[in-house]
Amino acid sequence: MLNRIWGIAFNTFRESVRDRVLVALIVIAILVMASAKVIQPVALGEAEKIIKDLGLSAITLFCVLIAILVGGRIVYREVEKRTIYLLLARPVRRYEFIIGKYCGMMLVLGVSLVLMTAGFYLVLLLTGVKPEPRLLWAVMMTGFELAILTAVAVLFSTFVTPIASAVFTFVVYFIGHSTQLLRQLAAISPAPIVKFIGMFLYYVLPNLNNFNIRGDVVHNAPLNPLAMGLSIAYALVYTFTLLLIAIFVFNRRDF
Repeated sequence: MLNRIWGIAFNTFRESVRDRVLVALIVIAILVMASAKVIQPVALGEAEKIIKDLGLSAITLFCVLIAILVGGRIVYREVEKRTIYLLLARPVRRYEFIIGKYCGMMLVLGVSLVLMTAGFYLVLLLTGVKPEPRLLWAVMMTGFELAILTAVAVLFSTFVTPIASAVFTFVVYFIGHSTQLLRQLAAISPAPIVKFIGMFLYYVLPNLNNFNIRGDVVHNAPLNPLAMGLSIAYALVYTFTLLLIAIFVFNRRDF
């Protein structure tokens, strides 16, 4: 089983690294981080914090775009090309296919994170900013946020087109960073239906703000190891649940 999952994951990785969208996003991310060199002279004493915040934000933003744009068509592409029939004709179970696709996409994101982080630290060196190891905590938490978002993209790609999958995944990402607003809306609204929908979405959709520690890292604020550990556990449970739903949906499709 593990050999089959690894084979699908590696093949997914190999196909994705040939994708021009992936290459373009990585190059643009590094160019955005390099633009800090231009900002530095006009930063009025805040250059170090601006460069760090810009770099970490660029890593998060462009990795999220990769998860949405590449991950959103990862299953649908196999259906569209009809290669899914060849795969399922072999002794490959459907859950192995979904897990393999997810692992392959996470491998793509892992390599992208490493490349962008290397570019970020190179920019820090070129701009004379101390490349502190604690910045890596923010990158690590971004990785767990991407684990959830990729699972969302894989789930949507099992039953909708790539464009719809990208839109839905982006909506989940946007709302996932606005869950506190949903809770506040439910609290102040007099309409029961608004309260119900607000609280339903608050508890069902992922709270992606849990993984944003960029501000604390950049401003040298103390980190909370317990909160970080709980966020990681939350990411693992949420991702596992989404993959179970994706497998269930994929099993019900008629190929």
